[in-house]
Parts: sequence; C-alpha cells; structure tokens
Amino acid sequence: MNTKKISIVIVISLFIITNMTFIVIGNNGKTVNDTTFNQMNSAWPMFGHDIKHTGQSPYAPNGNYCVEKWKFNCGKVSSSPVIDNDGVIYIGSKPNEPSANFYALNNDGNEKWNFSAYWIHSSAAIANDGIIYVGSYDGNLYAFYPNGTEKWRFHTGRWVFSSPVIGDDGTIYVGSTNNKFYAINSNGTIKWSYTTGFKIYSSAAIDDNGIIYIGSHDDYLYAFYPNGTVRWRFKTDGEVKCPPSIGDDGTIYAGSWDGYLYAINQDGILKWKFNTGDATETSPSIALDGTIYVGSYNGKFFAINPDGTEKWMFRAGSGGSSGGVLSSPAIDKNGNIYVGSGDNSLYAIYPNGTAIWEYKTKGNIESSPAIGEDGTIYFGSWDGYLYAIEVIENKPPSKPAIDGPPSGKINIEHNYSFVSTDADGDEISYYIEWGDDSYTGWTRTLPSGEPLNASHIWEQRDTYSIRAKARDENGAESDWATLEVSMPKNKIINPFERFLENHPYMFPILRKIFD
Repeated sequence: MNTKKISIVIVISLFIITNMTFIVIGNNGKTVNDTTFNQMNSAWPMFGHDIKHTGQSPYAPNGNYCVEKWKFNCGKVSSSPVIDNDGVIYIGSKPNEPSANFYALNNDGNEKWNFSAYWIHSSAAIANDGIIYVGSYDGNLYAFYPNGTEKWRFHTGRWVFSSPVIGDDGTIYVGSTNNKFYAINSNGTIKWSYTTGFKIYSSAAIDDNGIIYIGSHDDYLYAFYPNGTVRWRFKTDGEVKCPPSIGDDGTIYAGSWDGYLYAINQDGILKWKFNTGDATETSPSIALDGTIYVGSYNGKFFAINPDGTEKWMFRAGSGGSSGGVLSSPAIDKNGNIYVGSGDNSLYAIYPNGTAIWEYKTKGNIESSPAIGEDGTIYFGSWDGYLYAIEVIENKPPSKPAIDGPPSGKINIEHNYSFVSTDADGDEISYYIEWGDDSYTGWTRTLPSGEPLNASHIWEQRDTYSIRAKARDENGAESDWATLEVSMPKNKIINPFERFLENHPYMFPILRKIFD
C-alpha cells in the first residue's frame, strides 16, 4: 500500500472513530449500524436505564442484607433518580412547601445544586454531552448544564409528566398533558409534534430501527417514524399510562388501565396479552433471559415468560392506588430484581420469585430504583426522602445450643439456657417453641455468646420437642435447634392432700374438730 492510500485509510478511520459509528457484519451477512446513542454512557442515565426501558443494569450489589447509606430530604418523590458518569444523582420531587424540587446530589448525599420548577414527576435524561433534560408540572421541558445553569426551556402549556428520551441524533422526545407528543431539537426548538386523542403521561421508548413508541390516555399505543409520521397505533381498552419497553427481538410491551400487559409485534399486531388483574402503569422491565417483570394496582408483581405465561407472582402490596405496585423494576447484572410498592417497601427479589430483603420507608414508593456503579440502590419515597441503600453480606448466627434437664415432672417449672454466636458480632434474639403449642415470640436482644435463660411448665405427661432459633439484629436467622424432653411423672402430692381430694365432705368435719 502506498503512502497516499495509507493517509486515506487513516483519515477515514479517524472520521469513523470521531463519530462513534461502527459497521458490524451480522450473522446473516447483513451490515448492522451499531451507533452509540446520544444518552450518556453512565450507570443509570435515564428512566428505565436505557432507551428501550429494559431496566437492566450492568452492575449489582454484593450481599444479602440492606442498610441505609444516607437519605436526603427533598420532598415527596415520584420521580426516578438518574446517575451521570461522575456518580452525580439527579432527582425531582414535590416539595412540602415552595422551594427547590430538582436536585443534583453527589454520591455521598451532599447537595451539588438545586432548581425550583414547581413539581417534577418526570425522570431526567442525560445526554452524552452532559446536558440534563427533565419535564415539570409547570409545562416546561428544561435543559440544564451539569453545573445547574439553565440552557433552555421548551413550554408545552400543560404538565410534562412524561420522562424524556434522547434519540441517536440528539432529538429529545417527550409527551405532555396537552395531548401532544413532541420531538425537540437539542437547541430547544421544535422538530415536530403530533396530537393524540387525550393526555400523554407515558414516556417514549426507541427501538434499534429508530421507531419511537409512546402511550396515550386515548387508549392507544403509538409507533412513530423519526420524521413524526405515524407507523401504526394499537388500541387497548384503557389508558396507556405506562412507558412501553422493547425486547431484544423487537417485541413491544405495554401495560394498560384495562388490566392487561400487551406484547405487540413490530408491525403493530398483537402477540399476546396477560391479565394482571388490575390497572398497570409501570414500565415492564425485561431480563436477559426474556422474562418480563411488571406490577399492578392490585399489589401483585408478576414475572411473565416470553410466551405470555405466568412464571411467578410476588405479593408486594396491599392493592389499590395507595397499595399497588407503581414503581418500575430495576434488574441487576445477577438477575435480581428491585421494585417499590405502595405498602411503603422496596423489595429485593431473586429471579425465582423469593424475597431477598425488604426495606421499609414511611411513605408510598412510586419511584423506580436506579443502580449505581458501586451497587448502591437509589430510590425516592412519598415520606419526603431520596434513599441510598447499600447491600452488605450478613452471616446468620449459629444454631443455638440448648442446655437443661432432658426429663422432669409436670406442673413444675424447668429452667433452660439458649446460646448462639454471630460471626459479624451482631446482637441476637431468640425464638423458642416448647412443644406444647406455646412459644415465646422473639425475645430481647443479647450480645453474641451471652446465654438467654428461660423457664417453662408442662401440664401433661408426654415427650416434648423444644425448638429454638436465633436472629441477629439485621434479620438473619439461624437453623432450628431441638432438644427432646420427657415429662413422665406427676407432681408429688402430700398423702393428706390426696385424702382430702378423694373425700371432700371430710373437710368441714375436720375443720370443726380442729376449731
């Protein structure tokens, strides 16, 4: 190759690298444009983590028990936190009194800057140039520089409940309750808009072909070409408030207030629908194996197989608008799921549907959790706080040793000691079952290795199994320990007492004699 050809190759290579676009040959021999999207490449740059709203994180906590790392008082939170590549967390809120309601926080919980914009339910989206976009109930879509300076605002005239999403060309897509869906240029000017039949609360998702999907309260899910032309719309029997999600095979998943989750092919034809039993407005999250996770107003959280059949159901709330699952789930790299509920709890759930842990707040949790690069889980609550939760490895205490008499007599008190040790040095409480349908409940806590003394009276001759387990202050429980005890003998009774028991009529006579 001569020098001129080498120079041309270098220039072309630099052009490709600069624009971050790579041409990949797929397995079918076709070229696939693998373009780096205009969202920031951070731990959690937007609602649902990515433009498909899969909820999948490349990070995970390391442990089995949660502890509060910090919490920040910011007002009632429905918004979901997002995280930039410096670890800065952005969150919107409804302040308890007129004050700031959009915050940038360092990952130690200290405030970096704030902005007042009435009430922000929308979750922010961060572009790869660091610009933060967020909607407000004052009718504006805002653009902020990373230092908190306002770049521009786009006024829609009605609430912007919708969370923005950023296309690969930098276009920002967002809905408004003025019934319109907007495409806005990165300089704040309008590119196009489309008027649906009613308010838009839903947020948009974008597939690999650049098709944009969004729901409306007119009961339709819409598919748009990037130029604003409607590709198709799909009718449900209820408002489509939830942001749609997109699977690896291009299937679009969207919930409706008619009580169904819909799976729709890319051509707009129904693939299947799943009965959630009540209205659904959470964005479905999609695991690597294709399992779809979605919550419902009835307090149920479902795992659904890719063919539309139920995999499992987890009861995460009491049901109703204040007890349902309105939070969209996050999935860590190990497949564990994190979701908030109207019963004030954030749940961590294994992929098989069993609970790992539960963290209780003092308010409903509508906010969808975000996972930081170090595994910290961030979410907001209606109790007025943004929470940062750390997950630690907590070892359970040892199986208790039970010491005491293996046999005895009924109607007499018998004393036993119970002792366990905790590898983490946590304090320990005990739960004791005496084998005759009586039990202690969880006792007071004691230092690791310090015995608990307890006594019991059995009233019937029999063989009993004492069972005991230990629990540390973080909630980890030991295995059960058992001790068999026999109560074969009656309490010894004085012969004179037995005579009186058998001849009760003698008592008045004897009393007169002794008197």
